Amino acid sequence: MKRIEENKLGMFKAVQAVLAKNQTAVATLPALVGSQEAFTTLINNITETDRALGTVTVGKVASKDKVEKALTAALLSLKGALASYARKTNNIELSLLVKFTKSSLKVMGNTDLENTAKTVLEIVEANKAALVTYGVDEAEITAFNETVANFKNATAETKTSYSEKSGARDSLTELFKEGDAILKDELDNLMLRMQGKYPDFYKAYKSARVIKNLGGGHNGGDEDTPPPPPVS
Repeated sequence: MKRIEENKLGMFKAVQAVLAKNQTAVATLPALVGSQEAFTTLINNITETDRALGTVTVGKVASKDKVEKALTAALLSLKGALASYARKTNNIELSLLVKFTKSSLKVMGNTDLENTAKTVLEIVEANKAALVTYGVDEAEITAFNETVANFKNATAETKTSYSEKSGARDSLTELFKEGDAILKDELDNLMLRMQGKYPDFYKAYKSARVIKNLGGGHNGGDEDTPPPPPVS
């Protein structure tokens, strides 16, 4: 959530608290009861959407990172066998294909890393009989094939999660617009009916309607800040 939105949500909650504290007065105006309920529901929706915005990618990115580490480890292990085999057979082309290092794998993009893994898999499959001498057996080849597939799937899921996050961001923006509309078009007008009969309630409402800068250690106004962790 952006800082400006956090400040506005603070105002929303302050208004909600004032309404909740003055239920006797609110109950005298059925239209105000309905608007209060709609406003409370909207605040809950903002809170849940903000949590989704912050957490939708977390699990999938962590899963992708785990699979990427496993793929890198498997590639480096197979490189040991393939580089030795290339040296033994004087296969310069193979030697060049497996010249990657841990550092070079780390800076590769997802596509390049996947292509490198596929190339290594093809080489291993084509030379598996000769590679037995280097400790590469059928079980390791099968496991590596699965790791390559897992990386491809994890990468696709991460892309999907970023798309979902974009959708949550759009939804949050629309919810704040809806909140502004409920306040300006409904609550502000209905509270005018309270001004004469319940002046203290009206004053408290007007005070709560002021957006305060919460400050604190948040990001700039255009950056989303992480939501609080989910309650276990």
